[in-house]
Order: sequence, then C-alpha cells, then structure tokens
Amino acid sequence: MKLAKIIFFITFFSTALLGETGYLRYSETSFCMDSCSVYFLEAENGEFISWISYLDDMESLDYFRDRFVEIEGDTIQCVECVAINVNSIEISDSCASPVYCYVDPCVVNECNSYPNAECIPNYCDGCWADFYLNGDLVDCGSTRDCIDLSGIDFGHCDMVLGIGWVNDSCMSISGCDWTVDSVDYTSAFFYSMDACVEACDFVSIEAINHLPQTFHLYDNIPNPFNPNTIIHYDLQKNVHVQIMIYDVLGREVRLLVNHLENAGLKSVVWDATNNFGQPVSAGMYLYRISAGNFHSVKKMILLK
Repeated sequence: MKLAKIIFFITFFSTALLGETGYLRYSETSFCMDSCSVYFLEAENGEFISWISYLDDMESLDYFRDRFVEIEGDTIQCVECVAINVNSIEISDSCASPVYCYVDPCVVNECNSYPNAECIPNYCDGCWADFYLNGDLVDCGSTRDCIDLSGIDFGHCDMVLGIGWVNDSCMSISGCDWTVDSVDYTSAFFYSMDACVEACDFVSIEAINHLPQTFHLYDNIPNPFNPNTIIHYDLQKNVHVQIMIYDVLGREVRLLVNHLENAGLKSVVWDATNNFGQPVSAGMYLYRISAGNFHSVKKMILLK
C-alpha cells in the first residue's frame, strides 16, 4: 500500500489551506471529545502546534505517528477545539536537530514487501529507514508486526490501551500502562479492529494449520531499540533451540535460549544485558538462531 501522500478533497466550507511542519503525536487524553483529539502536531522544542484530523481515514495517520512530517490542510471546527484536517502529509527530513545513529538505518532494515525499493535514512527523532518505489513511500511493515499479547498482565485499570491480538483474536485491551516488566508494548496495539485483523490475520491461518510451515527468524521489534527488543521466530517442529547474541567482533554476549521447544510461533526478549546481567554498550549486535538444521543470523542496533 503506497503511503507517500494522503490526499483527498474537503467538500465543506473551510478556511484557507495551511502548511505546518512538526512531529505527529498521538494523544492519550484530550478535551476535543471527538476524532480531532487523536493526533496533534508538536514543534521540535515540544510546543503544541495544532490538533490534527483526517476525517475520511484516521487510521492512515498511524503510519506517520512520531515522525517529522509536512502537513497541508484546512482548519475545521471540532466539538470542543479547532484542528487541521489533512489534505496531504509527507515524511520530512528537514528537522533542525537530527539524532546520531551508530550505523545507517538502511544497513539493518529490509523491505520484504518491495525488494526493489530504495532505502533513504531519516534521523528526525529516531533512526528511520524509509523505502521508496518510483518516488512513492511504501509500507514495508510485515505481518510480524502483530505481537501476541496473550498472558501479558497490563494491570487492572479502566484505561483503554487499544486493540490487541489475544488468544487468537483481536480485542479491546484495558490496563494501567503499555509497559510491562520493562518491555514497551505500545507498538503492539492498533487503533481499530479492522487494522488489527488485517495485520494479524496470518496468525489465524497458522492457528488453523496448527504449525508454521517453515522455520523462520524475524527482524527484532523495535530496531533500533533501547533497552528492550523482542525476537520472534517460527519452529516447524519440536527441536532444540539456541539463540545467541554476539557483538560485531563475533564474541558471545548473551545466551537467550538453549533448550528443547515445541513447534509454533515463539518469541524472546533481550534486555541489552550480557550473561552476567550487566548492561552492554550501544552499537551493532548480531543474533543467531540454531534449530536443528536451521540457522539464521540478523543484525540489530542498541541505542543509548
């Protein structure tokens, strides 16, 4: 799905077209009392710029969440506030204070959905790898972005965290916080049931078949990370599994898994510590899985 620009025409009265640049943020609480409260634009110094709305498709804005963007739109009146209704939105690299990344994000990220896409790094508030095909930004998100939240206790609070994948289905999840045992699960939540079903439908298919069809090691989520990241992998059959973390010199850093596991969809969390429980330094690391005759290695970046 191409996401270079979200463009549509407003058919109701509005003011002159406005252009703004800043970080698109998600709002957990707001006084706007409608869809205008979901997102807002924030300046680089943290100052509030405007509420942001997209009346026809609010879900599309989630792709740009926490990104530095250029927005054009019309001013609209919401229930309790004024917002910019998006006509077009683009990811921008013109931020005044880019971050330093240990390596080029394009070195450690791939676009499996569009293998011929060109990767362009972006350093605005993160180490981003943006992929373009024929000049259009493309969504390289894989179905592995669906994280199984079954068995995770988010606390007994009434705050709605979002829609998540639990016990082989999408459902609304409430709790006290998105972080559990130092792992931030924010990226595992969706803002609509349809988005969850679209991303997690592959789980339903595999549940029907009971077992993954192949062995596979996925990209860690998130990447880059600090300090926790999740490594997902598929086991086609019961097998002894070993997952080891190495530094760029090939030295062993942490043995994460070393036991017999049943076939299925698996995951393990690395908290950026070594075998002695000591925090490791920022930089590039390798993680390697050995499961019977299956072996695979991938790269990840730890930021500090």
